[in-house]
Amino acid sequence: MKNENQHNINRRNFLKTLGSGAVVTSAILAGCKPEDASLITEGNAASLGKIPTDKMTYRSNKTNEKVSILGYGMMRLPTVAGNSARENSDAIDQEMVNRQVDFAIEHGVNYFDTSPAYCKGQSEHATGVALSRHKRDEFFIATKLSNFNPATWTRKASIKMYHNSFKELQVDTIDYLLLHAIGQGAQDLNKRRLTGMEAFNARYIDNGMLDFLVSERAAGHIRNLGFSYHGDVEVFDYLLANNDKYHWDFVQIQMNYVDWKHAKQVNPRNTNAEYLYNELDKRGIPVVIMEPLLGGRLASLNNHSVELLKRRDPNASIASWAFRFAGHYPRVMTVLSGMTYMEHLEDNLRTYAPLQLLSDEELKLLEEIAQTYVNFPLVPCTTCQYCMPCPYGLNIPAIFSHYNKCLNEGHVSNSPQDENYRQLRKIFLVGYDRSVPKLRQANHCIGCNECSPHCPQRIDIPKELQRIDHFVEALKQGKDL
Repeated sequence: MKNENQHNINRRNFLKTLGSGAVVTSAILAGCKPEDASLITEGNAASLGKIPTDKMTYRSNKTNEKVSILGYGMMRLPTVAGNSARENSDAIDQEMVNRQVDFAIEHGVNYFDTSPAYCKGQSEHATGVALSRHKRDEFFIATKLSNFNPATWTRKASIKMYHNSFKELQVDTIDYLLLHAIGQGAQDLNKRRLTGMEAFNARYIDNGMLDFLVSERAAGHIRNLGFSYHGDVEVFDYLLANNDKYHWDFVQIQMNYVDWKHAKQVNPRNTNAEYLYNELDKRGIPVVIMEPLLGGRLASLNNHSVELLKRRDPNASIASWAFRFAGHYPRVMTVLSGMTYMEHLEDNLRTYAPLQLLSDEELKLLEEIAQTYVNFPLVPCTTCQYCMPCPYGLNIPAIFSHYNKCLNEGHVSNSPQDENYRQLRKIFLVGYDRSVPKLRQANHCIGCNECSPHCPQRIDIPKELQRIDHFVEALKQGKDL
């Protein structure tokens, strides 16, 4: 308890040192970079008042049970070292987990999502300890059959994993059981690479595990059966085509305002969330949302996008816009958030207690920000100069700095049809020539890659230079990006 109190005191003192007007992220508070960070301020949080305990928004599952739209993702639990157990092997801070779970339940959260694979294998146990202190009808527990390792693909090994979840969670019934990460490829014991469909068959069909789980649902040991989807859309389509056979009670998908229409631009293996959601909606299957912040990236937008959102609502955190988007669609049952720190939980509670649906104008604003995000991603360059000197004379840090500066100030455009295109085009090109002499600009990169191995941020420097050069040439020719 002493360590926990000291940890909290240090965090408060750090906030005071920054001042109540300073914007800080939860990543800064922890000295790390949790993926679900929210932009908050000490003064701002205090000015918003007490979080209500009776205003949580609820959605219905297939049997009309009320599920909190905020779901607690137990994959980034706090550790005794003050960081996230997803990325670190430190012991989980059970006292802090208990406090946060208590606070969540007190404020209306009743959906808790875990897995045997989360937090280096510690999550189910920690979740079970925290929830066992509450009445069983106060919460729904979701966990997964996370048989990724080919050594667990046998029926015996998979059933053992399944039964162990009951033991760790200290329950007789699992409310929501998921086939974990359907659609991902895998490597079998012979090191052969399997497609998404082949991996699905190996994990759940060939060993009879899907039939087993269906029978467990019929016996009442599982109350709702579903799957989480990543990757190959062929598998997603196959499972929905067989909905009459399996009667999916819910499906978990990645959905946020970038992935809604632009998932493939972020990751070519992904599928637009708009398609996934609509396919589930027309079948009446409740939707659980994961990655509402796109791995935390939608809590750390460029300055211009932040300014647009703050202009719309000065008191709202940047993260809250992504959570409002995820909860906006009526078929969404719950939105998962991996909340390492109390600040995460408090901010999300303010968003969902109650949820204010987005207006058409706000949806349009988020789509504009999404387009900026995918077309003009910031280069995570810190100008440390480790990539220099370039053997071909390029001023790499200066190129990245000018590009990031223009993006942060909103001086970019991807279409000549934009109202301010000519002005923005001039600002970028004139500033580029002033900041970086022509012989040291991105178009002179030959891709030798002497630079990337020295970059502490692991930037693919030739790729980023090529992207910026492509943008510059499009500007010069007055073409769409």
